Amino acid sequence: MNEFLHKKWEMAGLADDYIFNKVMLDYDICLEVLRRILPNLHIKKIKLPNNQQEFAVAPDAKAVRFDIYTTDEQGNHYDIEM
Repeated sequence: MNEFLHKKWEMAGLADDYIFNKVMLDYDICLEVLRRILPNLHIKKIKLPNNQQEFAVAPDAKAVRFDIYTTDEQGNHYDIEM
C-alpha cells in the first residue's frame, strides 16, 4: 500500500484536488492566474484566496461550493474551478 501511495503522489499534478488547492491558495500564483485568464480586467490585487468556499442563499437552500474564491480591489468576485 505504501508503494501505491508513493506512486500516486509522484504522479499527482495540478488536476489533483489537493495539489490544485494548495497551489491556488498562494496569493501570487492565484493573482497571476487571474491576470492571465482575464488580461482585459487589469487586476491589481486580490484578497487572500479561500478554498472550498461555501455559499447558501437560504437555510433550506442547497449550498454551492467553489474550489477557489477571491475578490479584487474593485469588488469583483472570482471563482476558479479545477
